[in-house]
Amino acid sequence: MHTVKRIEIVIDKPHVRKVRRVLEGLDVPGLTVFEATAGYGDRGERSGGELSDAQVNCCVLTTCRVDQVDAIAAAIEPLLKRYGGLCLISDAMVIRADA
Repeated sequence: MHTVKRIEIVIDKPHVRKVRRVLEGLDVPGLTVFEATAGYGDRGERSGGELSDAQVNCCVLTTCRVDQVDAIAAAIEPLLKRYGGLCLISDAMVIRADA
């Protein structure tokens, strides 16, 4: 097993592509997107079944090497300030070295 950082980014669906481009530009190996996540926060309640994609939250899940985390956080922060959302970073273990 290998130590990595787990990154979870919750952002409106129209901005997932921007997050993906940022992560690709920083050599993040891949990501998983969970669409229509429900929750409650500073932008009110999101049920996951909104009429428009503009109001649908998605959760972008990825991992990165420990030495990448500061650059990723710095690159994601402006998106969150502009569009709202949340980014959680935690320690994790991954079984595959290339994941």
